[in-house]
Amino acid sequence: MAGEQVDALPDGLREWVHARAEETDRSPADVLARATAAYRLLNDYEGDLDGLGGFPENADRVDGNTLLGLSETVAELDERVATVEDDLDEKIDDVRSRVVQVKRETDGKADADHDHPDLRRTAETAEVLADDVEDLRADLDDLESTFEEGFANYEEVLEYLTDATEELEGKANTLASVAAEVRTRLGNLEAREARTRAAAELKDEANRLGVETATCGACSSKVSLGLLSAPECPNCGGTFEAVEGSRGFFGSATLTVGTRPALEGETAEELGPEDIFDD
Repeated sequence: MAGEQVDALPDGLREWVHARAEETDRSPADVLARATAAYRLLNDYEGDLDGLGGFPENADRVDGNTLLGLSETVAELDERVATVEDDLDEKIDDVRSRVVQVKRETDGKADADHDHPDLRRTAETAEVLADDVEDLRADLDDLESTFEEGFANYEEVLEYLTDATEELEGKANTLASVAAEVRTRLGNLEAREARTRAAAELKDEANRLGVETATCGACSSKVSLGLLSAPECPNCGGTFEAVEGSRGFFGSATLTVGTRPALEGETAEELGPEDIFDD
């Protein structure tokens, strides 16, 4: 029956069907069925046909809704990744500058042979994060290039785009998680440095007053200032604000206690990937 339909075609069209069948190694009836399906799709399509780049050879199985949905997903992912890239670029630069600043301040108070493993790991993580951002850009460029090349191998392109989209979404979330971890880790380092700096200032003040031990203003316990690593009483946890010299010959110096404002970088807020995307 199908062969009779091919034979009934006008000479020019019949010759094209047979030539196409020979080129594609299909039967003339199969070529005619595919051409009919392609014509049906074109006839039913109401959008702008410019820029479609041609239909695939398996046009009778093309799911327009699937292709449209995938196109929208790629566009959304492109915008999302671009946002993450810009945000991560800014935060990586911020991490680098803050790591350098904290290290310089710490080096000024530490011994010459003192190492900073936490700072070193944070800096290394920031560098790795920068490399991952570049890899993500390259992956996204490959995805867009494949999508724009056309649909000559529709099924392979569709499968590739679906897998690549899922992979890029996973990479974007991973990068956001790493960036959040780096920011939290750096916040903890800054908090530790701020406490050490405050303790050093108390010790400097005590040295100017010639004070080695003082009484805690909260619990009245004796505190050796030379042993302080943070501006806190080792007995009651009270926060020291200042050193007051003794008021009499037999009096004792006092460490005043109060509610000290949080030092810069002292409060390290835990961040998640959603904080990176929402910034």
